[in-house]
Parts: sequence; C-alpha cells; structure tokens
Amino acid sequence: MSASVLCSFGHVASVAQLRATGLTEARVRAAVSRGEIVRLRRGTYGCTHLDPLTASAASVGGAVTCLSLLRESGVWAGHGVRTHLQLAPQASHVPLRFLTADGLTPRFHWERPRFGMETPWRATRMQALWQAIRCLDEENAIAALESAIHTGFLPLDDILRLWQLAPRQLREYCPELVAISGSGNETVVRLRLQGVGFRVKPQGAIPGLGHQDLVVNDCLGLEIDSRAWHAGDEQRAIDLDRDLHAAGLGRPTIRILPAHIYSRWPQTLAVIERATADATREVGRRRVVAKVEEAF
Repeated sequence: MSASVLCSFGHVASVAQLRATGLTEARVRAAVSRGEIVRLRRGTYGCTHLDPLTASAASVGGAVTCLSLLRESGVWAGHGVRTHLQLAPQASHVPLRFLTADGLTPRFHWERPRFGMETPWRATRMQALWQAIRCLDEENAIAALESAIHTGFLPLDDILRLWQLAPRQLREYCPELVAISGSGNETVVRLRLQGVGFRVKPQGAIPGLGHQDLVVNDCLGLEIDSRAWHAGDEQRAIDLDRDLHAAGLGRPTIRILPAHIYSRWPQTLAVIERATADATREVGRRRVVAKVEEAF
C-alpha cells in the first residue's frame, strides 16, 4: 500500500504527506524494512523504481533542475557531467561530502525558482532552461535554446519568452535564434564561423537529396557528425551519397567530428578557411567560363 501511495505523489513523498493519507509511521517503517519503499532522508521516502537523479535530489531535500533536467530530456547541455540540483533559498546547509552517482559534487542552485516547480523534487522545464542559459557560456547557452526548439522541449513561444529575458550579453552574442539547427554541435560551429565573418546557412538544401548541416558562403558544405549517429553502414552510405551528389553540383563537403570542434578547432578553422577560399575561386571561375561560352 505504501508504494502505491508514493507513486500517486510522483514517487517521492514526505512522512507528513503519507500520514495525511492514513499511513502511520509504523507502517511506513515496515514498508522500508520489507524493501517496498526506500528512505531517502529523514522524513522523505521514495519508490524503489525512482530514477537515480530524482533520488539524489530528494536525498538532500533538493530538486532536479538546470543542465541535469536538460540532459535527461535529450537537450544540449554542454559537456559538463555534474548533477545540478535546486535547493530551497532558506535551506540551512547540505552535506559537504555529498556525492551523486557520478561521483562528483553537485552544482547547487539556491535562488528562488522564477518559473516554478513541477513537483517539490523536479523543476519545471521552463525553470530548468532559464537556469541553464545563465549557467552555460554563450555558445552553449545558444545551443541549448536552439536544441530545445529542435527537440520540442518547450513550445516555441516559451523559448522566445526566455530569449527576451536572457542576459543582454547573450542576445548581443547571437542576435537571433535559429529554429532549424539540427544539433548543439551544429550551433556551436555556426556561431564560431559567424564570429570570424563567414556567412553560414543552417540546413542548406541540396537539390534532389536533402540538406547539409551547414553551408558556408554558399559554396562549402559542412556535415557535423557524431560517432553515435553515423556509425552504421547504412547511414554512412547515405552520407556519402549526399556528399557525392553535392560535389556533382559544385559544392565540396567537409565532415567534422566533435574532436575537431572541441580539441582541434584552430586546425579545423584553418581547413575551412582554405576550403572556402578554394571553393569561392572555383565558383568565380565557372561563372567566367559560363559567360565566355554564352558569348560564343
């Protein structure tokens, strides 16, 4: 009975909530001893199937929020792995040696939630994304917002509302969001290239064969790969077909892996600059040839 009651509260409940349903403390303790429910902290109990993230939050009287909630939902959250937990502003302390399942001290958020809580143990999606764009650096914050659009994490109107409330330096860094960015890595590469003066079109069309992730200066295609997405033979064959088709239309393609973005960006940028310059000259040469042929 205790387990089913806990489920009705969202899988975590205080002893006061359980008592209000008619469960005595003795019955709750008995349920714990039988392994039907678990004691998360003094006065707080959870279901045995409670996910580790929420269990970590409830064990310190906190709530899952910010980057942790984004990662759980498949939204871009940068490269950090620390758990992010919301604590009540009036919370007196947390265990200094507290570690989550990943073995790292969590990042605690103490401010009063601006956009409310879904339950006492989980922030709303609006609140999590609001915290994330102030927690991440500029390029990853923009990537998180565009990823939230792409994944349907929040309605577009809600994301645009957060955008209008975002810190001024973030909106100055990127004057407008792109609703069709396919991944966080694509956003990061686009922002970096735009920052050094390139014109970058996301999801640039290839007539007859879909889109390329990014098109630079209308002449060079970039495919921002991840090993997980492009590991299969079938997907690799589709990718190569698209590259070949783009080359046949006069647009060369460069494929970029995460390591090229985050470990070797200066070298990657140098290659893109050279390839773009070469492709631009080739476009100019073809135009001259076309005009000469028209003249004769």
